[in-house]
Amino acid sequence: QNCVHHSRTLADMALAIFPSSALRSRPWGLAHRAWLRSGRPLAFHLHSPAVTPADYPTPAEDAVLRQQFEELTDLAEEGLGGRPLFATDEWFATADNLIKQSAAVFDPDAFCVQGKVMDGWETRRRRKPGHDWCVLRLGLPGFVHGIEIDTAHFTGNQVPACRVFGVEIPEDEDGEDAWLKAAARDDLGEQGSCSTEEQISAAEEACRAVGAWVELVPLSRLRPGYGAETGECVHRFAVPEKYRGRRITHLRLNQHPDGGIARMRAWGIASVNFATTLDPSRVGAIDLLSTLHGARAVACSNKHYGEPRNLLRPGRGENMGSGWETARNPHRPPVLEQDASGFVHMPGVCDWSVLRLGAVAQAIEELHIDTNHFRGNYPESVVVEACNDPGLTAANLTHAAWKELLPRTRVGPSADHVFKAGVDFDGKAIGEVTHVRVSIYPDGGLMRVRAIGKAARALTEF
Repeated sequence: QNCVHHSRTLADMALAIFPSSALRSRPWGLAHRAWLRSGRPLAFHLHSPAVTPADYPTPAEDAVLRQQFEELTDLAEEGLGGRPLFATDEWFATADNLIKQSAAVFDPDAFCVQGKVMDGWETRRRRKPGHDWCVLRLGLPGFVHGIEIDTAHFTGNQVPACRVFGVEIPEDEDGEDAWLKAAARDDLGEQGSCSTEEQISAAEEACRAVGAWVELVPLSRLRPGYGAETGECVHRFAVPEKYRGRRITHLRLNQHPDGGIARMRAWGIASVNFATTLDPSRVGAIDLLSTLHGARAVACSNKHYGEPRNLLRPGRGENMGSGWETARNPHRPPVLEQDASGFVHMPGVCDWSVLRLGAVAQAIEELHIDTNHFRGNYPESVVVEACNDPGLTAANLTHAAWKELLPRTRVGPSADHVFKAGVDFDGKAIGEVTHVRVSIYPDGGLMRVRAIGKAARALTEF
């Protein structure tokens, strides 16, 4: 055990001294580099090449994935209805922590009967054959484009490697997952609990019988959870192209073999049935800027304190962290002055966010700009523009032909500001809408943006 400990220390030193290119230049380079990165004895890789985990994405690859994921929705999130259905073990921390929206936190002084309290899913140290795993039901069924695994704060007890599978399971009439009933646990979600051998066997059999699972993430190595503040412990994986068009309702996360994972995100596009969810003859006018209806954030100028995708979430938020908030705009005038229109004079000084509707709107009938919880940092005013451009993405924003929907309008602290077509703006003059751009002057925070209207047709995915 001491030898393994010292080998990990030496591995860290070697990786810091020798670049990847130097290791590759030796006949033993690839195998030795894999050993250095993993901290495992070299024999593990030389004698078991078929089960050697894939290496991490390079920084360049990770940067591309991070940008791509920003236009997607976390389909697994607890706040959207995601929940664990089964876990082999929840001794130190429960599986429901995996899908919390908030970032993982760490309290060095928090201990309990089981041991160290951790914010994530952590199993006991396995002493029997096999590995730990869990099954999660997505909050929003959809098309998964990427998986994100965060080992934040699990610095010596992280899962060494993981694997992720997905499947589509038809919904039961009562909305429950009867297919897994034989493996149901009364104590699921309780710290210090675990499944019996009989329950694990029943769950394995149920997974085999319910449908064809596809591998979204192959066996892949995970880093320790250092650098939680800078995101160094976040692992991003692109789902194979051939599976991105496959509708997924459930995920299976395998630990190899055991340990802790702080968070898992399933970045993708919600699968919304137009006939049952969006068709105006059935549902009338609805919020087409709701995540539940397939809306997504596309891009923004700044997201220092909160993501623009929060603007689309259900409800009115628990606190300021539940909304979109920018940093104080550094280009504000040294002394603020009022112009002839009654607004603070600050030409060109604003932040913005582009939001994609869940369907093409016939017209916008009502807008909600909600500043809930933002009492000392709400914007002075907002402008809302709209365009009809189904192919608009973060990569081609400059091509958009924006039309002013709501002119610059003053807003106040912690209030839901409602604007109606025909009174506050002319929705019919704008016509069909696929995207809106919300600009805030000069900066600040918004909790939610709602665009009420009737869907004209489904919005083709990019």
